[in-house]
Amino acid sequence: MPPLDVVFEALDRCRISVAQFITTLLTHQEYEDHRFVVDLFEHSNEVFNAFLRHPAGRDQFTQQSFGVVENTYLQELCCLASEDSGSHFRASNTSTEQLENFSLTAMAREMEAGAPRWWGLLGTLL
Repeated sequence: MPPLDVVFEALDRCRISVAQFITTLLTHQEYEDHRFVVDLFEHSNEVFNAFLRHPAGRDQFTQQSFGVVENTYLQELCCLASEDSGSHFRASNTSTEQLENFSLTAMAREMEAGAPRWWGLLGTLL
């Protein structure tokens, strides 16, 4: 019997799919420090690359990955644009002193700190 057949049979006996097994490992707090979870994170790059190399799911995995990345950028940009960020600008409430003290460099540093992934993409594109 090939080595993985034992694993497949165990999953079948437990009536759980491979996807359910991995999802459970990654979403239930009681498994947070389990050696299988630690192993998944230590080898996540290899796992992602295997998905990208697999012909049956390459396009779907790539599309889903882009969706995750887009959502990450969007969340960072929404935080930057929120009124709570401190960088909201209202021309009607801005004094001459505030305009004189404005620093594009300081604003860029705040943007880099508040949206590091988006800032990295921007740097790559420019």
